[in-house]
Amino acid sequence: MRKLAQRIEIQMRDNRDAQHALERDLGDKNSAQFIDEKCFNLRNTSDCISFFHGMEKVDGTVSVPETWAKFSNDNIRHSQNMRANSIRLREEAENLFENLSNQMWKQFTNTNLAFKARISEVMDVKNKLQTQLAKTLQEIFQTENTIMLLERSIMAKECPLKVAQTRLECRTRRPNVELCRDIPQFKLVNEVFTIDDTLQTLKLRLRETQDTLQLLVMTKCRLEHELAIKANTLCIDKEKCMGMRKTFPSTPRLVGYT
Repeated sequence: MRKLAQRIEIQMRDNRDAQHALERDLGDKNSAQFIDEKCFNLRNTSDCISFFHGMEKVDGTVSVPETWAKFSNDNIRHSQNMRANSIRLREEAENLFENLSNQMWKQFTNTNLAFKARISEVMDVKNKLQTQLAKTLQEIFQTENTIMLLERSIMAKECPLKVAQTRLECRTRRPNVELCRDIPQFKLVNEVFTIDDTLQTLKLRLRETQDTLQLLVMTKCRLEHELAIKANTLCIDKEKCMGMRKTFPSTPRLVGYT
């Protein structure tokens, strides 16, 4: 279009030059016609006649009928050529405008389709992230409940352990031969070991569950961050970009008529 605009600018200068040449030629011919009509109307009784001695010996002409006619014909042919060139340039410009309009419309449509496809992809990913976030929140809720149950179980096992250890401590104060390793003694020792093993198992399970909860919280934060990014992307592409691309200039406007 810039190259065509440069050619049109050059053609407009040529057209103006041809116009000025025609205007000068027409002005000269009007002046010559006025002078010749004035000479044609001179009579012996005219007031403006006078002697101009030696004028017949002065030849101030610069052309002959053939060159005079050729000069005007050349100006006419040159103006006709300029008009023909202008017509061709206008036709070329109209064809170019139409082709460019079609190309721009095609590109506009392809870009909109690409935007819609990308928005659909982002929406799918966003929905999947939301699903994963919901599952993660549910797992966090269940894990917190598990931690609460484990803590209650540990607290519930601590009292029986205290009772068994207190019984053992009390029995150590039996006098002399009464300090016997009898069956109750064996049972109490076994009871302490059993309860303590259970407590250690529960505490290990509690630490593992707490670690799992930390991982779930980190996963939740990451999913929320990714969801925020996807929401921002959708806002930019769907609301802002597509909002500006709801309309497309008409073909007459694109080709410069409006």
